[in-house]
Amino acid sequence: MATATPFALPEAVSNAISAGTSIVRAYREHLGYTIEDVAVTSGLTAEEIEQIEAGHRFDKGYRERIARALSLPDGVFDLESDISDAA
Repeated sequence: MATATPFALPEAVSNAISAGTSIVRAYREHLGYTIEDVAVTSGLTAEEIEQIEAGHRFDKGYRERIARALSLPDGVFDLESDISDAA
């Protein structure tokens, strides 16, 4: 089983998470993307992105698609538990 390489959160992302912002939204805003930008690039709808940012549960594949849309490493959203796998 492969292990993820340790990945340090940018300070702005870490601060936003500490203030209660979801990790997806924190990264999206830090990188200057709109919800619509991420939706188009990931193939998800804007509503799905909004729901994920609000903490709704989606399959892990959704997180991976958002990470790729933001050019982030695989597993980056696994660092925080605010994005749970679907039950």
